[in-house]
Amino acid sequence: MNSIRIYILEDEIITQELLKETLEVLGYKVCGMATNAEIALKEIEELQPDIAILDIRVEGLETGIWLGNQLEIPFIYLTAFNDVETIKKAINTKPTSYLVKPFNNNELFIAVELAISKIKKTAQIIVKDRDKNIKILEEDIMFAKKEDHYLALHLVDSKRLIRASIHDFLKQVNSSSFLQVHRSYVVNKNYISAFNSKEITINNYKIPLSKTYVKEVFDEIS
Repeated sequence: MNSIRIYILEDEIITQELLKETLEVLGYKVCGMATNAEIALKEIEELQPDIAILDIRVEGLETGIWLGNQLEIPFIYLTAFNDVETIKKAINTKPTSYLVKPFNNNELFIAVELAISKIKKTAQIIVKDRDKNIKILEEDIMFAKKEDHYLALHLVDSKRLIRASIHDFLKQVNSSSFLQVHRSYVVNKNYISAFNSKEITINNYKIPLSKTYVKEVFDEIS
């Protein structure tokens, strides 16, 4: 199950639709699209995608490079321009890939997977353990459960208690990977192996799914 959410900035509607269709065939989810960089920035802040694909020359005053320079998520440039000056400006913003139109499916797939690998390497939370700060990779957290004044983080190979609320936890983590499913549970969507309207299965754990969150959960993982 691939839960990677991608945002597209592209002012050629035909290319925009082709990108969307190709990405969905490859198993990714396109969460938003725009033809203007300033609009795209506002929508990216609201939608919180995992990755952005940015055309460099788009309609409006600002460019895809202007947008890329402001993003904290991994992004890929897609452009018809491959002149040295444009490439240098683009590279300075540290994209994960640079694709020149026309692209093919394999090139697009590789570019997206490179961006995903960057997410996996860098996404982490910092928690207190007595007098030390401990780093935990988000990809190692299967789910979190509220236990009195603590939150139990169920990791791939262990369990750790941290003094935090679910709200505090969700503010720290990559919100597109984690989803609240119950007043006492947050799950990492990448570990879900099965689900129905009452519960979610992660490994051998059966996690209750509250009616309050059913629609949101189904929209995200169906």
